[in-house]
Amino acid sequence: MTNPPDTTATPSCPGSASVPCTVVSRTTAIQEQVGNTRTPFKIATNGRLVGWQITLSSPSSAQIKYFDTKEGGASEAAVAIIHQVKGLDYKLKYQSPLVHLRPYFGKTATFALPSSVAITRGDVVALTVPTWAPALELQAGPKAAWRASRGPGHCDDVTTESVQSFAGGAAEYYCIYRTALIAYGAVEISTP
Repeated sequence: MTNPPDTTATPSCPGSASVPCTVVSRTTAIQEQVGNTRTPFKIATNGRLVGWQITLSSPSSAQIKYFDTKEGGASEAAVAIIHQVKGLDYKLKYQSPLVHLRPYFGKTATFALPSSVAITRGDVVALTVPTWAPALELQAGPKAAWRASRGPGHCDDVTTESVQSFAGGAAEYYCIYRTALIAYGAVEISTP
């Protein structure tokens, strides 16, 4: 399960004078909309999660140094399984081990989980980024949006960590960011 390609979207980094390098930072994120599909990473049938993938853009050396300094350290991420409990509140069911992403800048990388994880209908595959990840595709149009595990009044605060990291804990995914795709996906096996 991956985001459908969008020919209008462009990798976020290194960016340009009009569209600067932009990254996912210090949050757990879910893709809210791609085209006419709402919550494209919502699990439709029970199964097992066996891996995940991420497509990363190519930040410059200066950009890497900047984000490492400003966003809590080296680029890393993990896949997470969350489940909606009410409204915009989601409970964390599972998070994979973190992966250091710098060796994969400019590439699509797939990571196997240490062991498969049960997923149930209604679960949502999310991306946890405790530091930063150049995993955004920008200018994806008005029907592209993603949400972050941040509460009201904190949507512009990308330096305070809001990662959902405690299994069983709930977080509000209030903040929505439009015209961008998060380039991540999941590898799952459905059960009959």
